[in-house]
Amino acid sequence: MVRLLRRGALLNISIVRRVGVLAVVAVAVSALVWGAPTVRGAVGSETPGPWCGGVLWRLMTLSDAQRGRVDFSPRAISIAEIAKLPPPTRIGTTRATAFQRQRWTMSMVVDRYRIASNGEIALILYSIESAQYMNAYLPNPHCLGPRARDRSGMLAARKEFISHCPPATAQWQLLGATVQVGGVGFWNPSKATRGALPNGAELRPLTDLSIVSGCGIG
Repeated sequence: MVRLLRRGALLNISIVRRVGVLAVVAVAVSALVWGAPTVRGAVGSETPGPWCGGVLWRLMTLSDAQRGRVDFSPRAISIAEIAKLPPPTRIGTTRATAFQRQRWTMSMVVDRYRIASNGEIALILYSIESAQYMNAYLPNPHCLGPRARDRSGMLAARKEFISHCPPATAQWQLLGATVQVGGVGFWNPSKATRGALPNGAELRPLTDLSIVSGCGIG
């Protein structure tokens, strides 16, 4: 009887150890796929909502009621041109300007990047020609619900970045990689973020990204 109890205890310990190993593996796989294992919503079953970016989260994820009005035909633009755009007098939850209703493309250098508390990967883009910076964002996959337009494009853009470049952390990391990006115009009420343009213009979300050189490419 004592031997049977001991065998049962050893069996239970073995099962617990195996479950623990599987849990670690699951987290590691999630980290490779999403690139955000330690932030809210990155691992788990939280549904998209204000935790993804406050009252403007639907605009940030192409989940707003006017997402269908965005012209996805690529239109090239530079940071210098975006910097000259006048911001709206009031930033709301609608796409009130032409900048917000267009997918813009550009070839830029990613100066540095980090992962935000909501799981977005923030990129600081840099123009060598005009010596200007601006912000662009890769959304957290867990913030992309069934309403999100071009969900597959946003997921592919994030995967392209995290599969080649070092894992994003909460601290800014220097990079210097040249990328070709496409994203939808967004006005950020806050201009305090590092790399922000004075008018608050951003590309958010990025719908496509390809690395031209850097991060092991080129």
